[in-house]
Amino acid sequence: MAYLARGTKEDLLILAEELGLTVKKEFKVKQLHKLITESSSYDEEFTRELLGSIKEERKKKEEREIEREKQERD
Repeated sequence: MAYLARGTKEDLLILAEELGLTVKKEFKVKQLHKLITESSSYDEEFTRELLGSIKEERKKKEEREIEREKQERD
């Protein structure tokens, strides 16, 4: 479960939503962690892979944003 600590709050919000859990933006990271791990649909291997995909997608999006900003400045 330590892998959940490596995700951002945004990543955990997306993960919880992908798992079909009801979340609020006001939830703290610890609340999200508890919600996810105590869910009846919790499967560690599946959530680890899903979180990895979510993080990868976020990083790609950030890279595209940076590239777009560079192009706009030029």
